[in-house]
Amino acid sequence: MRLRHIERGMRLQLIFNSETKDKRQEYEASYCDLHDVVGESSFVVQCPKLSEDYDSIDPKKVMEVSFTSGMSIFTFTGRIAGKKQKDMIIIEKMSEVKELNRRIYQRDELRVEVKIYVLNEDMMGESSYSSPVIEPSMKEMCFDISAGGMCIITNSVLKPEHQKFFLIDFNVGDRERFLLPSVLVRRSNYARSRVGKYDYGFQFVFDNMPDEKSRLTRAILGKKLSSAR
Repeated sequence: MRLRHIERGMRLQLIFNSETKDKRQEYEASYCDLHDVVGESSFVVQCPKLSEDYDSIDPKKVMEVSFTSGMSIFTFTGRIAGKKQKDMIIIEKMSEVKELNRRIYQRDELRVEVKIYVLNEDMMGESSYSSPVIEPSMKEMCFDISAGGMCIITNSVLKPEHQKFFLIDFNVGDRERFLLPSVLVRRSNYARSRVGKYDYGFQFVFDNMPDEKSRLTRAILGKKLSSAR
């Protein structure tokens, strides 16, 4: 995929990585189609927050740029090449656009009600979890799930935005309930969907609970078979 194939207005996620977690900078930007002005290797994004931080960011610093097109996720590296006007930033493409292969597990379209709770990082190593007594950060319907994670498309904004670790509470079928620690691996705009505005991708963490992965795999398969009858 080339820059010219990206549609005007498409949402991009810009991430400046750092060795220190709290120094990680993440921005959501809107792609502007100005190829005739900038060229094949550079493009313009509209991003008020990045415009505010422009003077404090090293122009040599490399960022990860990612976006969704259809059901696929694409990524490439870039750097700031200049500021065009107001909140418009010029970004130079430093690598080829590649499609991410995150589909290690087969994903299935299952309607599953979920509750999502913020989880402290030091609680990610537990071998089991109980129902939190606090209110969930989000109550939604999941449409896409696998033994590795789930995708939630919603009109609700997941807060706090800097949080990365979550506990997801959901049932597959009538009997199988799961409370799984998860990492937020994708947060983007899903403008082409009629279901909702935002797309959140969660990856389950089974490091200390491998039996739960097997149980989830069996539950998803059982749900598929029962639905097919």
